[in-house]
Formats: sequence, structure tokens, C-alpha cells
Amino acid sequence: MGRRGWHAAWQRLRWGAVRAIAPRREVESRGLRFTLQCDNWITQARYDTYNTKEPETLDWLDTWMRDGDTFLDVGANIGVYTLYAALRHPKARVIAIEPEYANAHLLRDNVVANRLAGRVELYALALGGRSGVSYLQVQDFTPGAALHSVSREPTAQTLMGRPVIGREGVCVLTLDQFCEEVGAAPNCIKLDVDGTELEILAGARRTLNSPSLRSVILEPPPEAAAQEACRALLAEAGLTRQWYDPSGQSSNEVWVRNGGAG
Repeated sequence: MGRRGWHAAWQRLRWGAVRAIAPRREVESRGLRFTLQCDNWITQARYDTYNTKEPETLDWLDTWMRDGDTFLDVGANIGVYTLYAALRHPKARVIAIEPEYANAHLLRDNVVANRLAGRVELYALALGGRSGVSYLQVQDFTPGAALHSVSREPTAQTLMGRPVIGREGVCVLTLDQFCEEVGAAPNCIKLDVDGTELEILAGARRTLNSPSLRSVILEPPPEAAAQEACRALLAEAGLTRQWYDPSGQSSNEVWVRNGGAG
């Protein structure tokens, strides 16, 4: 066996060991099957609670998204809903945005492992109220973690008072500029960014007012004033809150244009 043959054999052995140590697990959800990397307690928890943590998000993707749509997954994390959307609607354009380095890496791996690299567009950047260079304030470096926040200023804590343990430089675009740059007119937007929803909506007035935008699902920020400001921006764009959980168990809200049916 030549040098190249030995190298290829070593690579196969190496990656076989990696797969054995950090296994992928198969998700079964509403007739779809795909795999997620489960190599730490957070990614394992995302696998364990896939069908129970946010069933309203799966309902929303089933009801409001259609084949041929453009779907923006803003705050995609490791891709749990990116994968579902791409498989549920194979003719849709799926765009996943995730700024945190480890999450973006695992998002890419999950997309590639499920043979969706040709159908899902990945962007490792953040969205905000104005474009420029900023920082992602990180509260946990474990892949799959959330509750990070985008801020140009040093801060001692992230969302929900979590201490900042590090910062990652990120490029920030407004949603309007991003859509213009990539030629996207989204029909459905999922917005889950753990605290900067208001800034993103403020930089998305053109996108929100576009007749092509059918529905938005978002988790509003925790502050009451910011929640009301988010709702005001959505209402000004002609969207109506179609669903929320009055029990408070879920913070998600579904907004639709003209209150129409899916």
C-alpha cells in the first residue's frame, strides 16, 4: 500500500473512531427522519426533547411554510428546525443564520450529514439594528448552548443574568441588508436570538412590510417594554398575532399577514 493508501486508511479509521466517540442519533418526528450530533449534554438534551420542547414551532413549519417558499431560520443554533424545514418542504429555499462559532460548526455538520448541503444556505453572522462589527457575548462555550447576546460594549452578563465567559467577534447586518445581499424575499421567518429580537425587527422594516412575508414565529425578549415594542413593529407591518400560549409555558408567538389561514 502506497503513502496515499495508508493516508486514506488512516483517515477512515480516524473518522470511524470519531463517530463512535461522538455518535449521531436518529430523530423521528412527524414522519421525518434525520440525525443530530449528540456529543455533549446540551446536544443530547436537544435530541431527547425534540418533539416536546417546542411543538408549536413544528406546527408552524407544517402549517405556514410551503414548498417554493424562502424560509429564514434566524438563530438556527445546531439546526434542529433548519433540518426539519428542509426535509418537510424539499422545494423550499432554506437559509440558516447562526453567529456562535461552535454552533455554526455543528449546524454545518448536521446539514452535511443529512445530505442537505445543496439545499440549505448557511451564514455565520449576526443580525441587528445596524450593520458593522460587534461581539457575541458568550455564556457557555459548549456546542448547542444558547442565551448569548450581541453587544458592541463589554458586559458582565448575558440574557437572564448569565455571566459572560468570553467574547467572539461577529459581523452584523440588518435583516433588510442581508436579504438584499443574498437576494431573498422570505415568506416565513423564525426569530429566536435570546434578547436582540427588537434590534433585528427594527432593522427589518422593508422585509416585514413585504407582501411576500406570510408569517413570523418569534420568542420576544423577556423585558415587557421590549416585548411591546416588538409587537408594535410587527403590527405596523400588517401582521397579526395568530397564536400565543396564555399559560406562559411557551414564550413563542406566531404572527401572520392579515390573520390569514395557513
